[in-house]
Amino acid sequence: MRIKDIIEIRILPAFAIGRLGSSPEPMDNYEWDLPDPVGYRKLVPAETFLIDTGTGRILSQKKPADVRFRDAKNRIRPVSPFLELWARFEKRGPLTPLTIQHLKDLGLNTTSLNWRAVLGNNKAFRRTRDPNDKILGDTGFFNDFARKPVKGLCNNFMKGKNIPFGFVQYIKPTISFPQIRFRFTPAAGFVYGPPIPKELQHDSGGRIISQVLIRKAVYDSNKGKWNHHSDMGRDPSLLTAPDTTYANDSTKNARSLGYLDDGCDGIVEVELRMKNKKLSTFSRIVAGPPTFAPDGAPIRTFADELEQALHGPEISGHPDMEEVKDIIRRALETVRLMNTSIMNFEDGMAYMDNLGYSRALEPIMDQNVVDNLAIRSRHELVLLSLESGSLAWFARILRDYDKVGDLSDEGRRRMPALMRGADGSHLALTRRMVNKIRNAADLFLQHQPSAVKKRNKTT
Repeated sequence: MRIKDIIEIRILPAFAIGRLGSSPEPMDNYEWDLPDPVGYRKLVPAETFLIDTGTGRILSQKKPADVRFRDAKNRIRPVSPFLELWARFEKRGPLTPLTIQHLKDLGLNTTSLNWRAVLGNNKAFRRTRDPNDKILGDTGFFNDFARKPVKGLCNNFMKGKNIPFGFVQYIKPTISFPQIRFRFTPAAGFVYGPPIPKELQHDSGGRIISQVLIRKAVYDSNKGKWNHHSDMGRDPSLLTAPDTTYANDSTKNARSLGYLDDGCDGIVEVELRMKNKKLSTFSRIVAGPPTFAPDGAPIRTFADELEQALHGPEISGHPDMEEVKDIIRRALETVRLMNTSIMNFEDGMAYMDNLGYSRALEPIMDQNVVDNLAIRSRHELVLLSLESGSLAWFARILRDYDKVGDLSDEGRRRMPALMRGADGSHLALTRRMVNKIRNAADLFLQHQPSAVKKRNKTT
């Protein structure tokens, strides 16, 4: 059907996450499969585009034979997300993938679309509060299909230096692949910084170590103070929580070593110029470290934050048991990656409570109950027995969002245990996640025989 107008355009997804990797081969798509109720997730190859980066064309779409996170030279393959342009052709009409045929119907072509990527890394600026420490890269608007490098520039860099933030590319639509797409390929995952002093370029055995510390010297210590920065003694309102998480010299002043990375986040925007109007939209992108445990998911994710922001903390109606199962499964998958015996005392939150709040340095849990295999078994029991009293037990010991600073014995033993949130305090699930679990537990208790209810009350 020939269209007559475009009312709205939108980039989907509205938020895309890329992952750093030094291989020139982007990571293939894959999906999760759950062959075992409490076992590891299986990674299954999925349909993947093969792109000719020289022309911007999609050469083919196929499913790889297996899932490989590294190339033949053992380099990590970056996760390079695609952004798709969708359109609404009438008021309150559905969003539809925009194609070259839609543009043609309106007398437009691919050059009617102008793209721009603005990416930044403000980790040093967040600490120093010096605007000249902001690292920003801007492609400017473009409508061709050449691969565009995004160079992170900074006023406090040495002349001619930059940190590469990766590449962006307007994908050239064809008859076989007519949809309008855009791709972000993150950087390699290297470390940058100021020149390494000669006395630090060799270890005690005389071996060169500077190449290990930084990929390239970019920061001018005569202009900025990032490699001399210290959080110690500063106004607490200016600090991050936790503070001094940057690489430092390990002295009491915790002075920064001036390291910088090529992680970044920012905005991709697009403008569609029509005969009588201009439409525009944007999407957010971010590049972070690779996933080194891809067969599991963290107990609390960014998706959980977005879900609560969109729908609020309360749950109406009956809980979705698949969502509850997913939360319990993620708790199990997180525990699998932890050495709970070490995290209970020698390292982890017990140490952080002592360091940050001068709490007595003592184990959080009884040493006899933190064996990793035993904790995994308890999580597996809850996951396998969601319709029994075990879920009620699990729901009662969850940590509430306003109790993350409770350093009493009971407070520190709440679930999730032994883990730290982004604020440096004990981790709590989002209020919406907690309500999902508690609502499900309440529903099951309502349908249990009275003897079971009595047992759960005394557990």
